[in-house]
Amino acid sequence: MRLIGLILILSLNACAGTKKASNVFEPEATDRLILQRTGCYGTCPIYEVVIFGNGIMTYSGKQYADRTGKFISQLDSEITFAVFNKAAKLSWGEYPNEFPIDNVDFPQFFIGMQTEKIDRMIKANSQADPELIQLGLEIDKLCDGISWQEQ
Repeated sequence: MRLIGLILILSLNACAGTKKASNVFEPEATDRLILQRTGCYGTCPIYEVVIFGNGIMTYSGKQYADRTGKFISQLDSEITFAVFNKAAKLSWGEYPNEFPIDNVDFPQFFIGMQTEKIDRMIKANSQADPELIQLGLEIDKLCDGISWQEQ
């Protein structure tokens, strides 16, 4: 009887472990996170960052950016996994395609995720959902914390 009880407990634990794993997003090499910062009436930096599921990160600085031109880098797999998992947990389907412009003098940004299940690009600004703003800031921070190779 103890053996049957032990098998039942182990089976339930195995099922519970499977449920937790299904909440984890496993990025594919072709998955992408995209951040585009647009200009303003001043000297706001204009650039685009793309993070691929395999950790490759591209940067295209256009104007007023810390670096101008095209650059490439490789993120650590743990960092890649973490940023994709954070992005995958956002409510992409609930956001509008474009947030109302709060001030035409302020820069806008585009933020998006492209995977097998999510394909959204959202135009945003300072009135966007705080989670989208935070994701954009985290991508910006990644750009500052790695070394780039000019293409």
